[in-house]
Amino acid sequence: MNISSQRGHADKAYTKTGFRGWNIATTKFKAHQITSIHISSVNILSEYLKANPIDGILVKEKQLEISRQEEQRIANRTIMKRLIDIIITLTKGGRALRGHNEKNDSFEKGLFLEIVHLLSRYDPVIKNHLENGARNTTYISNRIQNDILNSIENTMLFLIISNVQNKPVSIISDDTTDMGHHEQMSIVVRYFDDDTFNPIERFVGLQRLKLVDSQSIFNELSMVLKSLKIQWRDVVSVCFDGASTMSGCISGVKAKCKEVNSSIMYVHCYAHCLNLILVDACTSRKENRIVFDFFGVVQLTYSFIEGSAIRHAVLERISADINASLKSMKSLSTTRWACRSEAVSALKHNYSAILLVLEEIVDRTKQPDVRAKGRGLLFQLKTFQFILGLEMMDPILQIINKVSKSLQCENVNLSSAMYNINALRSVLIEKRNENTFKTMFDICTSICEKIDIPLPLPTKRKVSTRIDNINSQFQAQSLEEELRVQSFYPMLDIMISGIDERFNQDTINLINAIDGLMKLKICITDINLLSNHFECNKDELVAEINLLQKHETITKQIEGNLGAKMLHIWLQCCTCERSFSKLTLVKSKLRSTMLQERLNALMLITVEQEMAINLNPDDIIDHFKNSTQRRMML
Repeated sequence: MNISSQRGHADKAYTKTGFRGWNIATTKFKAHQITSIHISSVNILSEYLKANPIDGILVKEKQLEISRQEEQRIANRTIMKRLIDIIITLTKGGRALRGHNEKNDSFEKGLFLEIVHLLSRYDPVIKNHLENGARNTTYISNRIQNDILNSIENTMLFLIISNVQNKPVSIISDDTTDMGHHEQMSIVVRYFDDDTFNPIERFVGLQRLKLVDSQSIFNELSMVLKSLKIQWRDVVSVCFDGASTMSGCISGVKAKCKEVNSSIMYVHCYAHCLNLILVDACTSRKENRIVFDFFGVVQLTYSFIEGSAIRHAVLERISADINASLKSMKSLSTTRWACRSEAVSALKHNYSAILLVLEEIVDRTKQPDVRAKGRGLLFQLKTFQFILGLEMMDPILQIINKVSKSLQCENVNLSSAMYNINALRSVLIEKRNENTFKTMFDICTSICEKIDIPLPLPTKRKVSTRIDNINSQFQAQSLEEELRVQSFYPMLDIMISGIDERFNQDTINLINAIDGLMKLKICITDINLLSNHFECNKDELVAEINLLQKHETITKQIEGNLGAKMLHIWLQCCTCERSFSKLTLVKSKLRSTMLQERLNALMLITVEQEMAINLNPDDIIDHFKNSTQRRMML
């Protein structure tokens, strides 16, 4: 209380002149005690005696300010964690963050802003931030979105770099064209995790290729490895497709990789090799006209029936009328030939219903072109050659598709892959005999008899064939013999020879040597190969093998270590192709002008979903805070 205004009312006997009337002292003292001036003076004295020194007051005020700032910082980080979670949730599914119109009066501002405003209805933290926070620090603008995406990307890359540091790795690469007509090269690194004792694959990003020559591709790969702090000497193998630019022994990317590290092994993607074998066997019109024409009829049948909703409805109705289950028809894949097994299997399953559908369409249609196409298809489907192609290709495609899927598994290794390839080769050799074809021929004959299809007559002309790898002329005595020698055997011969040629890569001998070492069945040639490749002493290796044969425990330990080395060598580009599937979601027609920096951030989160959702948000916020000066205290 301020008493300066009451100074004129103060009794001077208690301040200046002193008190003399002691006979009335008790009365005066009691009267003075209840005056406002006395009460104020007592209060002021009490406050003065309790007051801290000025330096203590300043320290206390500073602590209060620090505490207030820390509370505000924690509150701001809480807001940022919500924004980061929203972005990761949307981007890991390849969804677009922004909308076409993000103004306040828009009813569709984009998923990011819509979810932020939806959250503000139920979350007091976001609500208080949007309503009471500074207008220049809402942190929901498109630029902040990009900054958060870059922070998430850099945090993920930092984890990848820390995991691959000073470890042997394999590099997997493939390229495609995105929706913006940019050539994009997908890069994946594969390394061995000592904690889980399993190989790990990590997608590290896309590199836009403005030139597709081998030197430009190699330079881009070198730039990525440098950003990941990986030395070329740590690269065990590279896995590309079989294009000459990549696999060329003189000027291809493979050759340039070997120039910087002579021990690098090149692996042509095994899934691609198997696909090319099937392409060679099925597209050789000269060698096998029946198979060549068969796939054309299969695709035309699909296009004719599934190209019209009315014709598809007729197929559903007739299938229900004859009490037959309907299997969805598939189009023939132009790139993955092993997937054609689904289309062939569906047509074989629906064969009877399809014949009835075509007959009804031909009888009832009022369109001359549809009638002509239907009659043509009906004629082709009722030929013995087509039925033979159906019975011949369906089991072979099923086997090849099964092996192809095993080669595309994420946990497949070289040893199991070669086992599957050798098993496929053995099955094809077993099928190449007269009894197998005779059984198939008899099935086709019985089908033709049921639906009244006449058998073609043998041509009685000499046909070219290969017997014991020698070209010769052969004159068939029957239709069965002619088709077996002219169609069945050539197709299987192309597949078997294709397996021998395309899977005879540099790594095969090394794989067999390591596999023999793990089984303790190894020859001197394999020992020399292992000692040269892994740069170890041959005599010491022989001594270790002798030791392994005596100690089972050590055998398992060394077997595990060798298995880990084998796991670095990768054999398929399927991870890159899976990233291309994500690319079609991220960079769609509506997002074709996306910049490369934002695209890379979105792709890394979309492909590496498990890593993204397990990130520590505090690490992302720290990188976001340090990337540039922020108005919001974090």
